[in-house]
Amino acid sequence: MDISLAPNIERLLRLKVAEGVYDSLNEAINATLNIALNPASVSQDKLDMLNADIEEGIIAANAGKMSDAFDFVDELRTKYE
Repeated sequence: MDISLAPNIERLLRLKVAEGVYDSLNEAINATLNIALNPASVSQDKLDMLNADIEEGIIAANAGKMSDAFDFVDELRTKYE
């Protein structure tokens, strides 16, 4: 299968590989898809917390308060792992 990722998604996944979170780009993509396709693999408590954080981020963005997306994703990953 040949797929193309959006440049920002590919950068993020490659960064996670470089940081040692995943061993390969293929592993990073599979892990991400597994979460997306099997939401039951993530606890409801974590999903609720994540949804609250996303809502907070939307409110902040609408108020003009922006932050670096990579920093935000790193904070979420640390919080929910």
